[in-house]
Amino acid sequence: MNFKAMKKLITSLAFSILAFAAMAQEFGLQHTQRGNFVIGSRIGFSTSKSSIDIQSNAGSVNGDGGSSSQFNLSPGIGYFFARHFVMGISMDWLRTSSRSGVDLSGGTDPAQESENNNILFGPFIRYFIPFGEDKAFFLGTTVGFGDSKNRFIDGNQAQTIDNSLLSIGAGPGLTIFSSNGLALEALAKYNFARSISEINIQDIQRTSKTWTNAVDFSVGLHYYFGGIRATNDARLAPTETKKPGFY
Repeated sequence: MNFKAMKKLITSLAFSILAFAAMAQEFGLQHTQRGNFVIGSRIGFSTSKSSIDIQSNAGSVNGDGGSSSQFNLSPGIGYFFARHFVMGISMDWLRTSSRSGVDLSGGTDPAQESENNNILFGPFIRYFIPFGEDKAFFLGTTVGFGDSKNRFIDGNQAQTIDNSLLSIGAGPGLTIFSSNGLALEALAKYNFARSISEINIQDIQRTSKTWTNAVDFSVGLHYYFGGIRATNDARLAPTETKKPGFY
């Protein structure tokens, strides 16, 4: 499946969840009630395509920025400020391996390889749509800000670049809750990112702007709790039994 097809699939899933929300029966899911908290982390993999624009006193270069693959780890914590709505802050640690489509020196040399370590911090918001006693779809969006250091090889010389980053992501997901507040989740997300870099290559200073479109698939484990108690401590009625879920 190519990049455009994956982007269309994520968009279709998001609209399907919205349509489901309009028709869905309301369930009394305790985990996503107002006043609860959630803490956890996700691990994921993504592929991306980018375009690049380099400006310098020696001229300009623009065009295909190449492709990359990315590993990410994303811990975060959130608070349910309204029923089924959670807002919080998260960190994204990203490890990227890429091949550029434009010669950064302005010539016609073969594509250059690079390895990036990025750390982003920013807010996130999600809306959960329960469809059972222990399951819910959700739609979420994230915004991340940060800096990164990139390393690439220019001929036989290694170069290090400092970048400023902005990332915006959105997509649908699925959460399955257990009776003790733990939950497994899967997320498919479309990310748009922009980076601005100052690069010195062969004693020529260049400003590089890169726009990246990425599709990210991740899984995670989260813990939902109210105050200092697990959400399961919103006690079941004496005649009520525990609902199915993973344990």
